[in-house]
Amino acid sequence: MSTLLQQAERIKLARVLGCDASDLGALAACEESELRAARAVASNALFGRHRGLFAKLASATRLLPTGLSAQFTQKFIGPTLSGRVASEMEPKQALALADKLPVPFLASVCLSLDPGRSGPIIRAMPAARVVDVAKELQRNGEHIVMAQFADALSDAVVAAVMDAIDAPSDLLRIGFYIESKTRLETIIAGMDDERLGQALVAAQAESLWPQALAMVDGTSDTLRGRMANLIAAQSEDVIRGAFSAAQQQALWPMMADAVMLMSPDSRQRIASVLEDADAEWKEALQSALSDQGASDELIAELAA
Repeated sequence: MSTLLQQAERIKLARVLGCDASDLGALAACEESELRAARAVASNALFGRHRGLFAKLASATRLLPTGLSAQFTQKFIGPTLSGRVASEMEPKQALALADKLPVPFLASVCLSLDPGRSGPIIRAMPAARVVDVAKELQRNGEHIVMAQFADALSDAVVAAVMDAIDAPSDLLRIGFYIESKTRLETIIAGMDDERLGQALVAAQAESLWPQALAMVDGTSDTLRGRMANLIAAQSEDVIRGAFSAAQQQALWPMMADAVMLMSPDSRQRIASVLEDADAEWKEALQSALSDQGASDELIAELAA
């Protein structure tokens, strides 16, 4: 998981710096927290150094009729600079301009838009427009960018976006990259068990178990318990897929946490799948359960 999160932070930092992630040099070897800190420093320095330019461009677009301003923005400012200029625009002005810009252009603007500085604009954007842009970002595989906007959008708009996502696997990809566990918990709480179950099936089909398990790591016992029971409710193939991923990618601590939070019926289901499973799986799960302080009774229940 750390590798996936590091790569996400490399991409975010590279976009702030205006380069490819492969051009970060020694920075590429930094830990996730170090990359996040470097991104914050770079963003603040860039904004502070060029704020005068951003303000002038924002003023220039305000002097033109909205239609001409949209053409000027597309032809001369471009999406990358537009994302940085947006923070100097009044929400009313930005919304009027966004209404005249094509969805693909707005999606490109999002790649360099700072949700923290442009929060008022993002929150004022009509839900239908946000959904259209989100679907374009999804088509482009920009799951990291979509996750960055989770904190800036209202619960209702986030729910509309999630409802519009037609690929259950993308729910995992986006959820994995949401930095605020509190926000993530609110989002998942709004999804029914059927939708979450489809995401778990997708985790098996598309080798996304690391994302599925790590996504809820650090959330409440209630949410983790719900997801754990949903894993146990899936087909035997899906459950075996989770165990296989745990073995291959050292995810046993997360699997042990899930088992400890399961209902008795769910644990019985897991025990039945383990009856014919590899002995290594049983031993690894029992060891992880012991490390996390599980009772002898619970460990014995799964060893039977």
